[in-house]
Amino acid sequence: MFIRRRKRRVPGLNTTSTADISFILLVFFLVISSMDSNKGIRKLLPPAEKDNTEQKVTEMDSRNVLEITIGKSGQLMVDGRPLEMGRLKERVAGFVRNCPQRSRHVVNITMLPDSRYDDYFHVQDAVTSAYAMLRNRCARSRFHKPYAACSDEERKVVDKAFPQRVMESIKGKEAME
Repeated sequence: MFIRRRKRRVPGLNTTSTADISFILLVFFLVISSMDSNKGIRKLLPPAEKDNTEQKVTEMDSRNVLEITIGKSGQLMVDGRPLEMGRLKERVAGFVRNCPQRSRHVVNITMLPDSRYDDYFHVQDAVTSAYAMLRNRCARSRFHKPYAACSDEERKVVDKAFPQRVMESIKGKEAME
């Protein structure tokens, strides 16, 4: 005697709201996640001129100007001589420290049309690091603490001793010919 068993059916899962829940979770995690927005170079741009006035052309002593030229494929020229990227920080720091008129010095960074942004970024980083190193040394010698720990008045004194004077320009193709 065989007893026939009834086949039991497995009930189906109701998945109609699964897509909605997944979408809501996706939106939730996108909203609460933080995006890294600190990348790039922080610069304080000069205010826009309200009227069309003539630009002032100033004569500068060549001893007060450090010319940095960024060429193609990372080629770096400082005052017309090739220099390795790793030595740029020391070169800029030495120039600023030994400049005859430190308050009137200028570091001029010129990009050629075929230079890469990555090279420009490394040059900017080296120049900024050189100024940070000089300011930190000055703060330690005058106030016996690092520049970051100085008060606003002390920072103004250090900034006046080592002002960051950087000029940037891009040479056009007509300047190359």
